[in-house]
Amino acid sequence: MAEFEEKTEQATPRRRQKAREEGQVARSRELISMSATAGILLMFYFAGAAFVGRIGDMMKRLLTVQYGRNPVDAMKFASVEMLWILVPFLGISFIVALASGAMQGGFVIKPVKFEFGKLNPLNGFKQLFSKYGLVEFLKSLLKFVIGGAIFYLILRNVIDIMPSTATMDVRDMLTFSGKLLFKSILTIYFTFFVFAVIDYFYQRWRLSESLKMTKEEIKQEYKETEGDPMVKSRIKSIQREMARRRMMQEVPKASVVITNPTHIAVALRYEKDEMAAPVLIAKGAEFAAEKIKEIARKHRIPIVEDKPLARTIFKLQLNSSIPPELYRAVAKILAYIYKLRGAA
Repeated sequence: MAEFEEKTEQATPRRRQKAREEGQVARSRELISMSATAGILLMFYFAGAAFVGRIGDMMKRLLTVQYGRNPVDAMKFASVEMLWILVPFLGISFIVALASGAMQGGFVIKPVKFEFGKLNPLNGFKQLFSKYGLVEFLKSLLKFVIGGAIFYLILRNVIDIMPSTATMDVRDMLTFSGKLLFKSILTIYFTFFVFAVIDYFYQRWRLSESLKMTKEEIKQEYKETEGDPMVKSRIKSIQREMARRRMMQEVPKASVVITNPTHIAVALRYEKDEMAAPVLIAKGAEFAAEKIKEIARKHRIPIVEDKPLARTIFKLQLNSSIPPELYRAVAKILAYIYKLRGAA
């Protein structure tokens, strides 16, 4: 059955577009978090001194009771000032995180739907012990192990260089400590940034696998988008029949019908004052040719047998004028017809 058929086919563009409209895009939360962290680190690198200076000034005003002697009022003023100090850092972090998300999957506006099924704790347990939950657990465990190893290496490096700091004064000690701290932070950051990039490609692969389709689903989608082949065939058949009827309605206006004589029939119309050359208004083979001749006889339209000329004109498109190389041959036929009509 189709529901048990293995999904082996890559998702079609229509399936991917529908998934995107539903909010299913390849997006790594870890990469977004690391991008936000990068924004904060950049702000500290370029404006760290100003940040520390403003924090120091705020603490100085707080301790010297410049915000007032009421502890509640003092904390309120200090909190507002602290918020203004943090706004640039938080703003840059938010903008970088937003840009990271947009670069991964663009901006997707998903309709808000409240699904009661998500509140079921059994679904949470199923997801926790699912294949995806196991992968997430292994990722967290690996990050913990690598993070612990990096911390151990940094700590061992600090212990190794600790004796050389004994001869430093306080200013040199602070400078050295700051550089060491910044280097450690960068080492940890770039390590986990690599993990975030790998996680992004994993999310792309996971999404691609989840969108795979069965052959039956692809056939069904084709029917929905292109239409059922049987229905399309029926529509084309009806359209051909309607076109044939319209063509047959033009036969009574013909000036002459030229035949093969039994297999092909073409109807030409020529009005001296209206047309530069005769126009092919109807053509047919086998049954259609017999029908054209039948209508021509009914309306007393001359029927002339000319095998080579009939075959050549039959190749032309309907409602097209005959080419100049056929003028002489058609003119002879029309002249013969006009002569007969004059004699009559």
